[in-house]
Amino acid sequence: MKTLKLSATLMFLGTLALCNGATTDEQILAIKTATTTQERVTLMNEFKATLSTLSAQERATAIDQLRSNMNGSGGQTQTQVRVNERVHANQMQADGSMLRNQTANQNKAASQATGRGVATHGFMGNK
Repeated sequence: MKTLKLSATLMFLGTLALCNGATTDEQILAIKTATTTQERVTLMNEFKATLSTLSAQERATAIDQLRSNMNGSGGQTQTQVRVNERVHANQMQADGSMLRNQTANQNKAASQATGRGVATHGFMGNK
């Protein structure tokens, strides 16, 4: 319950700051320090609203600031995501190889069993 109240308070303050003409730097800092995903989404939406009121040059500058700030704090997270994706891809490749080997072994065993069955059946058919 306290977390909900805290989040609601922070969102209210973020909205209040936006209404009072918060600078893009302040908004970027608020986005960077957001504790929950929902809070970050709300702040990003407010930032987008602010961007729509800026000139093209100011907008480009603000977006560059946001990217540089977020890359500085989220660089390790991006790297971890890439590592996790690579590990997952390698695991999928290994699983595929194991499945192909298992299928080949099953086909070989079935082929050998069928081969014996045909020989036995053929032998019995000659009686």
